Amino acid sequence: MSFEASRLRLGDRIVAVGALALFIFLFFFHWYGGSIEGLPAGSHISGATISSSGWDVFTSSRWVWLVTTVVALGAVLAAGAAYKLDGPVQLGAVVLGFGALSCVLILYRIFHHPGANVSGHGLQIHYGIKLGIWLGLLAALAITGGGYLQLLAEGEERNPKPRERPAAAAAPFSGLTVSDGEDAVSAGGEDRAPTAP
Repeated sequence: MSFEASRLRLGDRIVAVGALALFIFLFFFHWYGGSIEGLPAGSHISGATISSSGWDVFTSSRWVWLVTTVVALGAVLAAGAAYKLDGPVQLGAVVLGFGALSCVLILYRIFHHPGANVSGHGLQIHYGIKLGIWLGLLAALAITGGGYLQLLAEGEERNPKPRERPAAAAAPFSGLTVSDGEDAVSAGGEDRAPTAP
């Protein structure tokens, strides 16, 4: 089976973009960072900045995010190659599950992040979340939404809706006789003489 981009559905394209974005944001964007200002006069520097990517900061969650990108891209490649997963679990469900788990972990890191704002003796330390973690959340949401669309499309392929039958044609003329009280016309079009009173 060969990969063809024309086979990719909307959900597959969203998953692909989200997976690539999450990979880039995880490794090359700052998720946490801070600055130190007001160092003692005897020091050789007057301030410093500290920044860390998502891969550098976390030791366990980063593996979930990496696996999420791999699974998501694998599902896109499978869709482009028209590969179908035999079994009760569909690829869209797997992508949806990993995407949702990644969202939960990133949200947890946003609300429970190591932050510090310390000041005293002319020294000021600021540390907290950076733009990269928000971009990572958007990428994980894209994977989750795309996985949901994949799941819907796979469900329609497995259980296609029955085609609507066209309305039944009108029944042919049954030969009924129509009478206006004086003349009677038969189904065959023959005139009958009126009956004597």
